[in-house]
Amino acid sequence: MTPGLALISIGLHDERDLSLRALEEARTCDVLYAEMYTTKLDTNADRLGAIIGRPVQKIPRSVLEEGSDAILDEASSRKVGVLVGGDCLSATTHVSLLLDAAKKGIPTRVIHGSSVLTAVAETGLSPYKFGRTVTLPLPERGPADSVLSALEENLEHGLHTLILLDLDAEADRHLTVDQAVSILLDSEKSSVFDRETLIVGVARLGSDSPVIRAGKAVEIAETDFGAPPHAMIVPGQLHFLEAEALKIICGCPATTLTEEKPRGILDRLVERYSGSCLRVLEELRLGGLPREVGEAEVKNLIEHAERYLRDAMYYARDRKATALASVCYSEGVLDALKLLDLVEFEW
Repeated sequence: MTPGLALISIGLHDERDLSLRALEEARTCDVLYAEMYTTKLDTNADRLGAIIGRPVQKIPRSVLEEGSDAILDEASSRKVGVLVGGDCLSATTHVSLLLDAAKKGIPTRVIHGSSVLTAVAETGLSPYKFGRTVTLPLPERGPADSVLSALEENLEHGLHTLILLDLDAEADRHLTVDQAVSILLDSEKSSVFDRETLIVGVARLGSDSPVIRAGKAVEIAETDFGAPPHAMIVPGQLHFLEAEALKIICGCPATTLTEEKPRGILDRLVERYSGSCLRVLEELRLGGLPREVGEAEVKNLIEHAERYLRDAMYYARDRKATALASVCYSEGVLDALKLLDLVEFEW
């Protein structure tokens, strides 16, 4: 057989998710490996080997990530197949393997398969409206900061956020939906996630016993989702068909959708700044008048306006909503100067 490397997707749940193309490709390989650490599958190397008709050897994470040279060396003289849960290119490890193979001139082949990235459409949420997908790490592997940052960014644009839940396959540990809710609520940066946040919890998508539930975070945390793998979605702005799907498919109470619509960062900024302005308008007192305002005072206010404008340009590079707030601050200071006849300009 022609030497080379084949990445072969297993699919979402077990060996029965292997496509006909995947089976045909696997049967042409001289040697087959299975990595089963990036997702939880209800299968093993023996069951995969039985349906393919060739022996399959399970390889640990360290071999694929740190010892990939050995696999590529083997692929230079034999056809090597690596079976991967879900879709084989959903994890960056496997993309790196393809790149390393290409650099060595080793022929490669990719057989795609079903993935949680598309299976989440079973919730009724449009896959076209999902923003950046993130993985919530096990507590000992790091904080939830990156998840909350992605959530804030996606909500700012009205997009849904798929939160994959970390696992340690060798220790048979898997984050569950209730644990994920607890971690996010306990984070110091959880301003975008609270007990009332609308979420969708999913488990074992693609299996014979999937579970999909939607509701407030505090309620979904009490739901028994059963065995892993679990994942979680925080919806963004909902189309009316998506809202209907959350009620009918995901069992979301209509009152939750009515009372607690997903809010983006713009909503929170407007609420926060409006509250501050209302409080100041109620509490402000006039200072001693008349007062002399000289060139130094006016230049100081102009510098304030310039600083706000620089902030706006800085935040705009990352497409953050605070850019708009900073521009408004700058404009407000300039407007005040103009209304007091302290400067002359035209908008």
